[in-house]
Amino acid sequence: MIIIRSVLILRQPYTCHKSKLNMAAAFVLIQNRRQLRRERVFRDRNNPLDYMDDVDIIDKFRLPRFLILDLCGELRVHLEHLTGRSHAIPPSLQVMVALRFYASGNFQAVNGDVHGISKASVSRIVNTVTSALVTLSPNYVRFPRDDRSINDTILGFSRISNFPNVIGAIDGTHIPIKAPKDDEHLFVNRKNFHSINVMAVCDASLKFTNLVARWPGSSHDAFVWTNSTLCDSFESGGMNRGWLLGDSAYPLKKYLLTPVMNPSNPHEEAYNEVHTRTRNTIERSFGVLKMRFRCIDHSGGTLLFHPSRACRIITACAVLHNMCINNHVPAPRPQNPRGNRFITPDNYVYQGPNNDGMEVRRRLIHTRF
Repeated sequence: MIIIRSVLILRQPYTCHKSKLNMAAAFVLIQNRRQLRRERVFRDRNNPLDYMDDVDIIDKFRLPRFLILDLCGELRVHLEHLTGRSHAIPPSLQVMVALRFYASGNFQAVNGDVHGISKASVSRIVNTVTSALVTLSPNYVRFPRDDRSINDTILGFSRISNFPNVIGAIDGTHIPIKAPKDDEHLFVNRKNFHSINVMAVCDASLKFTNLVARWPGSSHDAFVWTNSTLCDSFESGGMNRGWLLGDSAYPLKKYLLTPVMNPSNPHEEAYNEVHTRTRNTIERSFGVLKMRFRCIDHSGGTLLFHPSRACRIITACAVLHNMCINNHVPAPRPQNPRGNRFITPDNYVYQGPNNDGMEVRRRLIHTRF
Protein backbone atom coordinates (compact mmCIF):
# COMPACT_ATOMS: atom_id res chain seq x y z
CA MET A 1 0.00 0.00 0.00
CA ILE A 2 2.78 2.34 0.78
CA ILE A 3 4.49 1.66 -2.53
CA ILE A 4 1.27 2.12 -4.52
CA ARG A 5 0.59 5.43 -2.83
CA SER A 6 4.01 6.74 -3.68
CA VAL A 7 3.53 5.84 -7.31
CA LEU A 8 0.22 7.64 -7.43
CA ILE A 9 1.71 10.64 -5.74
CA LEU A 10 4.59 10.71 -8.21
CA ARG A 11 2.33 10.39 -11.33
CA GLN A 12 -0.09 13.19 -10.34
CA PRO A 13 2.20 16.20 -11.05
CA TYR A 14 3.33 14.60 -14.32
CA THR A 15 -0.28 14.37 -15.55
CA CYS A 16 -0.96 17.99 -14.61
CA HIS A 17 2.18 19.15 -16.42
CA LYS A 18 1.20 17.25 -19.58
CA SER A 19 -2.26 18.89 -19.56
CA LYS A 20 -0.71 22.34 -19.39
CA LEU A 21 1.56 21.53 -22.32
CA ASN A 22 -1.39 20.42 -24.42
CA MET A 23 -3.25 23.63 -23.64
CA ALA A 24 -0.22 25.72 -24.58
CA ALA A 25 0.21 23.85 -27.86
CA ALA A 26 -3.45 24.36 -28.70
CA PHE A 27 -3.16 28.08 -27.97
CA VAL A 28 -0.10 28.42 -30.21
CA LEU A 29 -1.89 26.52 -32.99
CA ILE A 30 -4.91 28.83 -32.78
CA GLN A 31 -2.68 31.91 -32.90
CA ASN A 32 -0.85 30.57 -35.94
CA ARG A 33 -4.13 29.90 -37.72
CA ARG A 34 -5.30 33.44 -37.00
CA GLN A 35 -2.10 34.81 -38.43
CA LEU A 36 -2.41 32.69 -41.56
CA ARG A 37 -6.07 33.58 -42.08
CA ARG A 38 -6.58 36.68 -44.26
CA GLU A 39 -8.49 39.25 -42.28
CA ARG A 40 -11.25 41.22 -44.10
CA VAL A 41 -10.44 44.91 -44.00
CA PHE A 42 -13.23 47.34 -44.84
CA ARG A 43 -12.19 50.80 -45.95
CA ASP A 44 -13.99 53.84 -44.65
CA ARG A 45 -16.02 54.89 -47.69
CA ASN A 46 -18.08 57.56 -45.98
CA ASN A 47 -15.47 60.35 -46.41
CA PRO A 48 -13.66 59.69 -49.72
CA LEU A 49 -12.66 63.37 -50.08
CA ASP A 50 -10.60 63.51 -46.91
CA TYR A 51 -7.32 62.31 -48.43
CA MET A 52 -7.28 64.68 -51.47
CA ASP A 53 -6.53 68.40 -51.66
CA ASP A 54 -8.76 70.89 -53.48
CA VAL A 55 -6.59 71.13 -56.60
CA ASP A 56 -6.57 67.35 -57.12
CA ILE A 57 -10.31 67.15 -56.55
CA ILE A 58 -11.12 69.67 -59.29
CA ASP A 59 -8.53 68.09 -61.60
CA LYS A 60 -9.93 64.58 -61.24
CA PHE A 61 -13.62 65.22 -60.68
CA ARG A 62 -14.13 68.68 -62.27
CA LEU A 63 -16.22 69.88 -59.33
CA PRO A 64 -14.85 71.46 -56.13
CA ARG A 65 -15.22 69.79 -52.76
CA PHE A 66 -18.21 71.81 -51.57
CA LEU A 67 -20.10 71.27 -54.82
CA ILE A 68 -19.52 67.50 -54.70
CA LEU A 69 -20.88 67.42 -51.16
CA ASP A 70 -23.90 69.49 -52.19
CA LEU A 71 -24.48 67.14 -55.11
CA CYS A 72 -24.26 64.12 -52.80
CA GLY A 73 -26.96 65.60 -50.61
CA GLU A 74 -29.15 66.43 -53.60
CA LEU A 75 -28.84 62.93 -55.09
CA ARG A 76 -28.91 60.98 -51.84
CA VAL A 77 -32.58 60.02 -52.16
CA HIS A 78 -31.86 58.49 -55.59
CA LEU A 79 -28.65 56.69 -54.59
CA GLU A 80 -29.43 55.22 -51.18
CA HIS A 81 -31.06 51.81 -51.33
CA LEU A 82 -32.37 49.55 -48.58
CA THR A 83 -30.04 46.56 -48.51
CA GLY A 84 -29.18 43.71 -46.19
CA ARG A 85 -25.55 43.81 -47.26
CA SER A 86 -22.92 45.31 -45.02
CA HIS A 87 -20.58 48.01 -46.29
CA ALA A 88 -22.72 49.08 -49.27
CA ILE A 89 -21.22 51.79 -51.49
CA PRO A 90 -22.36 55.14 -50.04
CA PRO A 91 -23.82 57.94 -52.20
CA SER A 92 -20.69 60.07 -51.79
CA LEU A 93 -18.47 57.41 -53.38
CA GLN A 94 -21.04 56.71 -56.09
CA VAL A 95 -21.03 60.39 -57.06
CA MET A 96 -17.23 60.48 -57.18
CA VAL A 97 -17.06 57.33 -59.31
CA ALA A 98 -19.51 58.83 -61.83
CA LEU A 99 -17.74 62.21 -61.86
CA ARG A 100 -14.41 60.51 -62.49
CA PHE A 101 -15.86 58.64 -65.43
CA TYR A 102 -17.43 61.82 -66.89
CA ALA A 103 -14.11 63.63 -66.52
CA SER A 104 -11.90 60.90 -68.00
CA GLY A 105 -14.15 58.90 -70.30
CA ASN A 106 -12.71 55.48 -69.42
CA PHE A 107 -13.22 52.88 -66.72
CA GLN A 108 -9.49 52.31 -66.23
CA ALA A 109 -9.05 55.83 -64.83
CA VAL A 110 -11.93 55.25 -62.43
CA ASN A 111 -10.49 51.94 -61.20
CA GLY A 112 -7.07 53.53 -60.85
CA ASP A 113 -8.25 56.46 -58.74
CA VAL A 114 -11.09 54.83 -56.78
CA HIS A 115 -9.78 51.45 -55.58
CA GLY A 116 -11.81 48.44 -54.56
CA ILE A 117 -14.64 48.81 -57.09
CA SER A 118 -15.05 46.45 -60.03
CA LYS A 119 -15.64 47.56 -63.59
CA ALA A 120 -19.18 46.12 -63.48
CA SER A 121 -19.90 48.14 -60.33
CA VAL A 122 -18.55 51.29 -61.97
CA SER A 123 -20.88 50.77 -64.94
CA ARG A 124 -23.90 50.33 -62.67
CA ILE A 125 -22.96 53.35 -60.57
CA VAL A 126 -22.52 55.57 -63.65
CA ASN A 127 -25.93 54.50 -64.91
CA THR A 128 -27.59 55.19 -61.54
CA VAL A 129 -25.96 58.59 -61.02
CA THR A 130 -26.67 59.57 -64.62
CA SER A 131 -30.37 58.80 -64.23
CA ALA A 132 -30.44 60.84 -61.02
CA LEU A 133 -28.76 63.82 -62.70
CA VAL A 134 -31.23 63.69 -65.61
CA THR A 135 -34.09 64.13 -63.12
CA LEU A 136 -32.41 67.40 -62.04
CA SER A 137 -32.16 68.78 -65.58
CA PRO A 138 -35.41 70.85 -65.41
CA ASN A 139 -33.93 72.68 -62.41
CA TYR A 140 -30.60 73.48 -64.07
CA VAL A 141 -31.28 73.67 -67.82
CA ARG A 142 -34.03 76.28 -68.09
CA PHE A 143 -34.87 78.65 -70.92
CA PRO A 144 -35.62 82.24 -69.82
CA ARG A 145 -39.36 82.86 -69.83
CA ASP A 146 -40.15 85.43 -67.15
CA ASP A 147 -39.39 89.11 -67.72
CA ARG A 148 -36.52 89.27 -65.26
CA SER A 149 -34.58 86.30 -66.67
CA ILE A 150 -35.24 87.46 -70.26
CA ASN A 151 -33.95 90.96 -69.47
CA ASP A 152 -30.85 89.55 -67.76
CA THR A 153 -30.14 87.32 -70.76
CA ILE A 154 -30.57 90.16 -73.25
CA LEU A 155 -28.28 92.40 -71.17
CA GLY A 156 -25.63 89.66 -71.00
CA PHE A 157 -25.54 89.22 -74.77
CA SER A 158 -25.55 92.96 -75.45
CA ARG A 159 -22.33 93.30 -73.45
CA ILE A 160 -20.49 91.05 -75.93
CA SER A 161 -20.87 93.07 -79.14
CA ASN A 162 -23.92 95.24 -78.53
CA PHE A 163 -26.23 92.94 -80.53
CA PRO A 164 -29.74 93.79 -79.30
CA ASN A 165 -32.61 91.61 -78.08
CA VAL A 166 -30.75 88.25 -78.04
CA ILE A 167 -32.08 85.57 -75.69
CA GLY A 168 -29.97 82.66 -76.86
CA ALA A 169 -27.29 81.34 -79.21
CA ILE A 170 -28.11 78.01 -80.85
CA ASP A 171 -25.98 75.36 -82.51
CA GLY A 172 -25.45 71.61 -82.77
CA THR A 173 -22.52 69.36 -81.97
CA HIS A 174 -21.80 65.70 -82.61
CA ILE A 175 -20.97 63.44 -79.65
CA PRO A 176 -19.16 60.25 -80.77
CA ILE A 177 -20.68 56.91 -79.76
CA LYS A 178 -20.07 53.24 -80.43
CA ALA A 179 -21.79 51.90 -83.53
CA PRO A 180 -25.18 50.60 -82.34
CA LYS A 181 -26.56 47.25 -83.38
CA ASP A 182 -29.93 48.62 -84.49
CA ASP A 183 -30.22 51.20 -87.31
CA GLU A 184 -26.47 51.65 -87.37
CA HIS A 185 -26.51 53.66 -90.61
CA LEU A 186 -28.70 56.39 -89.08
CA PHE A 187 -25.96 57.32 -86.62
CA VAL A 188 -23.27 57.97 -89.25
CA ASN A 189 -22.87 61.75 -89.63
CA ARG A 190 -21.50 63.73 -92.56
CA LYS A 191 -17.99 63.39 -91.13
CA ASN A 192 -18.37 59.62 -91.34
CA PHE A 193 -18.38 58.62 -87.66
CA HIS A 194 -21.20 57.45 -85.41
CA SER A 195 -22.65 60.15 -83.20
CA ILE A 196 -25.59 61.79 -81.46
CA ASN A 197 -26.49 65.19 -82.92
CA VAL A 198 -26.97 67.41 -79.87
CA MET A 199 -28.71 70.77 -80.21
CA ALA A 200 -28.26 73.34 -77.47
CA VAL A 201 -29.03 76.96 -76.66
CA CYS A 202 -26.84 78.94 -74.27
CA ASP A 203 -26.75 82.37 -72.64
CA ALA A 204 -23.88 84.85 -72.48
CA SER A 205 -22.34 83.12 -69.44
CA LEU A 206 -21.96 79.87 -71.47
CA LYS A 207 -24.72 78.18 -69.49
CA PHE A 208 -27.06 75.88 -71.41
CA THR A 209 -30.68 77.01 -71.36
CA ASN A 210 -32.01 74.31 -73.68
CA LEU A 211 -30.65 70.92 -74.71
CA VAL A 212 -31.92 68.27 -77.11
CA ALA A 213 -29.93 65.00 -77.04
CA ARG A 214 -31.99 62.36 -78.80
CA TRP A 215 -31.36 62.41 -82.55
CA PRO A 216 -28.85 60.25 -84.50
CA GLY A 217 -25.85 61.79 -86.20
CA SER A 218 -27.36 61.74 -89.69
CA SER A 219 -30.05 64.22 -88.63
CA HIS A 220 -29.59 67.76 -89.95
CA ASP A 221 -29.43 70.65 -87.50
CA ALA A 222 -32.53 72.22 -89.04
CA PHE A 223 -34.45 68.94 -88.59
CA VAL A 224 -33.46 68.71 -84.92
CA TRP A 225 -34.59 72.30 -84.37
CA THR A 226 -37.90 71.89 -86.19
CA ASN A 227 -38.77 68.86 -84.09
CA SER A 228 -37.94 70.46 -80.74
CA THR A 229 -40.40 71.73 -78.13
CA LEU A 230 -38.57 75.07 -78.07
CA CYS A 231 -39.31 75.54 -81.77
CA ASP A 232 -42.97 74.72 -81.10
CA SER A 233 -43.01 77.33 -78.36
CA PHE A 234 -41.67 80.03 -80.68
CA GLU A 235 -43.93 79.03 -83.57
CA SER A 236 -47.05 79.06 -81.39
CA GLY A 237 -46.30 82.51 -80.01
CA GLY A 238 -45.36 81.27 -76.56
CA MET A 239 -42.12 83.26 -76.84
CA ASN A 240 -42.90 86.75 -78.10
CA ARG A 241 -39.67 88.46 -77.00
CA GLY A 242 -36.09 88.15 -78.15
CA TRP A 243 -34.14 86.51 -80.94
CA LEU A 244 -32.09 83.37 -81.20
CA LEU A 245 -28.83 83.55 -83.14
CA GLY A 246 -27.93 80.56 -85.29
CA ASP A 247 -25.59 79.76 -88.14
CA SER A 248 -26.63 79.08 -91.73
CA ALA A 249 -27.62 75.50 -90.85
CA TYR A 250 -30.81 76.88 -89.30
CA PRO A 251 -33.81 78.41 -91.06
CA LEU A 252 -34.08 82.18 -90.98
CA LYS A 253 -37.15 83.16 -88.95
CA LYS A 254 -38.46 86.31 -87.34
CA TYR A 255 -37.27 84.88 -84.02
CA LEU A 256 -34.13 83.08 -85.31
CA LEU A 257 -31.57 85.26 -87.09
CA THR A 258 -28.83 83.77 -89.27
CA PRO A 259 -25.85 85.37 -91.08
CA VAL A 260 -26.23 87.00 -94.49
CA MET A 261 -24.79 84.76 -97.15
CA ASN A 262 -22.61 86.71 -99.60
CA PRO A 263 -22.94 90.17 -97.96
CA SER A 264 -23.14 92.92 -100.56
CA ASN A 265 -22.51 96.08 -98.50
CA PRO A 266 -20.66 97.26 -95.35
CA HIS A 267 -23.84 97.15 -93.27
CA GLU A 268 -24.39 93.45 -93.96
CA GLU A 269 -20.70 92.76 -93.30
CA ALA A 270 -20.92 94.58 -89.97
CA TYR A 271 -24.05 92.61 -89.09
CA ASN A 272 -22.30 89.32 -89.88
CA GLU A 273 -19.28 90.26 -87.78
CA VAL A 274 -21.33 91.20 -84.71
CA HIS A 275 -23.61 88.19 -85.24
CA THR A 276 -20.62 85.83 -85.32
CA ARG A 277 -19.00 87.29 -82.19
CA THR A 278 -22.27 87.05 -80.27
CA ARG A 279 -23.27 83.60 -81.53
CA ASN A 280 -19.79 82.29 -80.77
CA THR A 281 -20.88 81.81 -77.16
CA ILE A 282 -22.52 78.49 -78.07
CA GLU A 283 -19.28 77.30 -79.70
CA ARG A 284 -17.42 78.19 -76.52
CA SER A 285 -20.07 76.49 -74.38
CA PHE A 286 -19.60 73.23 -76.27
CA GLY A 287 -15.83 73.62 -76.01
CA VAL A 288 -15.88 74.10 -72.24
CA LEU A 289 -18.38 71.23 -71.83
CA LYS A 290 -16.11 68.82 -73.69
CA MET A 291 -12.99 70.04 -71.90
CA ARG A 292 -14.64 69.41 -68.56
CA PHE A 293 -16.12 66.04 -69.40
CA ARG A 294 -13.89 64.04 -71.73
CA CYS A 295 -16.37 61.19 -71.93
CA ILE A 296 -18.26 63.16 -74.61
CA ASP A 297 -15.19 64.34 -76.52
CA HIS A 298 -13.06 62.56 -79.11
CA SER A 299 -10.07 62.79 -76.75
CA GLY A 300 -11.91 60.50 -74.32
CA GLY A 301 -12.77 57.98 -77.04
CA THR A 302 -16.42 57.21 -77.74
CA LEU A 303 -19.36 56.51 -75.46
CA LEU A 304 -19.51 52.72 -75.37
CA PHE A 305 -23.20 52.54 -74.52
CA HIS A 306 -26.55 52.15 -76.19
CA PRO A 307 -27.62 55.45 -77.84
CA SER A 308 -30.40 56.06 -75.30
CA ARG A 309 -27.95 55.72 -72.42
CA ALA A 310 -25.42 57.91 -74.24
CA CYS A 311 -28.08 60.62 -74.57
CA ARG A 312 -28.69 60.53 -70.82
CA ILE A 313 -24.96 60.85 -70.12
CA ILE A 314 -24.83 63.92 -72.38
CA THR A 315 -27.72 65.49 -70.49
CA ALA A 316 -26.08 64.68 -67.14
CA CYS A 317 -22.86 66.38 -68.25
CA ALA A 318 -24.84 69.47 -69.28
CA VAL A 319 -26.41 69.60 -65.82
CA LEU A 320 -22.97 69.39 -64.18
CA HIS A 321 -21.65 72.03 -66.58
CA ASN A 322 -24.39 74.44 -65.53
CA MET A 323 -23.64 73.72 -61.86
CA CYS A 324 -20.04 74.72 -62.53
CA ILE A 325 -21.11 77.92 -64.30
CA ASN A 326 -23.47 78.84 -61.46
CA ASN A 327 -20.66 78.38 -58.93
CA HIS A 328 -17.91 80.03 -61.05
CA VAL A 329 -15.80 76.88 -61.26
CA PRO A 330 -12.89 77.60 -63.65
CA ALA A 331 -12.80 75.59 -66.85
CA PRO A 332 -9.88 73.19 -67.38
CA ARG A 333 -7.15 74.27 -69.75
CA PRO A 334 -7.74 73.18 -73.37
CA GLN A 335 -5.58 70.33 -74.63
CA ASN A 336 -6.60 70.41 -78.28
CA PRO A 337 -7.89 73.90 -79.12
CA ARG A 338 -10.04 74.02 -82.20
CA GLY A 339 -10.86 76.91 -84.49
CA ASN A 340 -14.25 78.44 -84.98
CA ARG A 341 -16.72 76.90 -87.37
CA PHE A 342 -17.07 78.98 -90.55
CA ILE A 343 -20.11 79.46 -92.74
CA THR A 344 -19.99 76.91 -95.54
CA PRO A 345 -22.46 76.14 -98.33
CA ASP A 346 -22.79 72.57 -97.00
CA ASN A 347 -24.53 73.86 -93.88
CA TYR A 348 -26.69 76.44 -95.61
CA VAL A 349 -30.47 76.15 -95.47
CA TYR A 350 -32.38 77.79 -98.35
CA GLN A 351 -34.70 80.40 -96.90
CA GLY A 352 -37.16 81.15 -99.72
CA PRO A 353 -38.23 84.55 -101.11
CA ASN A 354 -41.22 85.14 -98.80
CA ASN A 355 -39.52 84.46 -95.48
CA ASP A 356 -40.68 86.83 -92.72
CA GLY A 357 -37.28 86.43 -91.05
CA MET A 358 -35.63 88.17 -94.01
CA GLU A 359 -37.68 91.29 -93.39
CA VAL A 360 -36.82 91.28 -89.68
CA ARG A 361 -33.14 90.88 -90.45
CA ARG A 362 -33.24 93.56 -93.17
CA ARG A 363 -34.82 96.09 -90.80
CA LEU A 364 -32.29 95.28 -88.10
CA ILE A 365 -29.35 95.76 -90.49
CA HIS A 366 -30.83 99.01 -91.81
CA THR A 367 -31.51 100.55 -88.39
CA ARG A 368 -28.61 99.21 -86.31
CA PHE A 369 -25.65 98.50 -88.57
